[in-house]
Amino acid sequence: MPNQHHTSTPNARRWPLILALVAGLVVAVIVARAWLGGGEPTQNGAPPPAVVETVRAETRVITEAVRGVGTLRASAEIDISPEVGGRITLLGFREGGRVEAGQVLVELRDGRLREQLNSREAALAAATSRARNAARVHARAETLRAQRQISEGDYEQALTDMQAAEADVRGLEADIAALREQIAELTLRAPFAGEISEQQVDEGAFVEAGRRIATLYRADPLHLSFSIPERYAGRVSLEDEVELSVASFPGERFAAELDVISPSVDERSRTVSLRATIANPDGRLRPGGFATARVIIERRDDLPVLPEEALIGTRDGFIVFVVEAGQASRREVRTGLRDNGVVSILEGLEAGEEVIRLGHQRVSDGTRVEVVSGGPSAGAR
Repeated sequence: MPNQHHTSTPNARRWPLILALVAGLVVAVIVARAWLGGGEPTQNGAPPPAVVETVRAETRVITEAVRGVGTLRASAEIDISPEVGGRITLLGFREGGRVEAGQVLVELRDGRLREQLNSREAALAAATSRARNAARVHARAETLRAQRQISEGDYEQALTDMQAAEADVRGLEADIAALREQIAELTLRAPFAGEISEQQVDEGAFVEAGRRIATLYRADPLHLSFSIPERYAGRVSLEDEVELSVASFPGERFAAELDVISPSVDERSRTVSLRATIANPDGRLRPGGFATARVIIERRDDLPVLPEEALIGTRDGFIVFVVEAGQASRREVRTGLRDNGVVSILEGLEAGEEVIRLGHQRVSDGTRVEVVSGGPSAGAR
């Protein structure tokens, strides 16, 4: 008989691999069932407890707010420009610096106006002397007229001379007042305290009337105009708290006051315009900066709160599972305000109760639970 050679078939080689895969699947199923609370029954026939994480329901301040964005504006802004032309003899400010109310910012040369003023003042002195003499002559003429010792024509001439002299005085006084006003206009003073921009012209340059030399800003306080959706129009009031945040100071909030609420709704955007005012005594905030406003329209501090992941949505609302005596107890709850990942509970839960935060998908009413690494309380920030 010929020698027979025994060779393994492909099916024979697959069996060890198949057996190893089956064994791995069995182990995986056992582990998964143990984690899901559906493992092998205990000695008394009950399944092991479901592993969950919990959180304590605690009270804390929770708010409902509406946000809007805008640009910070100076509460007052004017251009520094002369009402008459002239050559600049003094720039009395530092570019980008602070100036006080009444501080001299610009002076223009007043040589010609001063000459005219001196001339008019000299003329006024002479005219005043003539008017006094004319008044004395007129008084004498009245006395002689009463005694019938002067003709009517001479009396009328004395009266006319006195009136002409007085008119000359009034005209010169008006000229002098106008010249003094023009000279005063050559000195530009700050109408209020604030910050001033860079200068647009140099000292010694000639400027025409109305030419902008610099811009003065009142940066304390600042204004922020922004808009909110129309649906909040009936819920905002001037008493609401406002917090501002800016990109230049991340994480910091600045208190502001709401001082304007538009009486109308923008038809195109369906929004309502608001304006907030913020004190800026240290000048940290600058006009033109981008800011976000947060208007607090409701505040509660007397309700228990939970992280949103503890809630289970149903067709009729929300439920949670409370841990009582080692078991999960189903509770229907009514929710209220939501703020930064937490939600207030209006009904169905008391402060201090232990609520399943993670793992509630594996439990039902009455399921035994094992709490591991319970999370922080809901009241913690």
